[in-house]
Amino acid sequence: MNDQTLMTFDNSVKVEWLNDDERKMRLIESLSYTDSTGTTWRAQAGDIVDGASIPRFFWRFIGSPFVGKYRRPSVIHDVYCASKTLPHRAVHKMFYEAMIADDVPKLKAKAMYYAVRAGGPRW
Repeated sequence: MNDQTLMTFDNSVKVEWLNDDERKMRLIESLSYTDSTGTTWRAQAGDIVDGASIPRFFWRFIGSPFVGKYRRPSVIHDVYCASKTLPHRAVHKMFYEAMIADDVPKLKAKAMYYAVRAGGPRW
């Protein structure tokens, strides 16, 4: 089995917009991603996401986190950026790998990875 075989998502993104904020959404179903090492990254139903882990400045160049093939990776990334349960470097690396798993073109995935590395959250 190669590394690419392990890299999978178990669901699509299902959210409800929250009325109190134009960017915040609540997951109505859980979503998980298993990376190339077999580690599973989970976003639970009820988690709040807002796309803030992708710096807004970069949206005009790479698109918003709510559209495109990187929607699922951005949701998982948002959840871990909010919880800060793992080092930010590991979370950003997972984001890159998850984009590759979801067929984001490699050049775009690298651009987005470097954007969050340069301007995304650190803890």
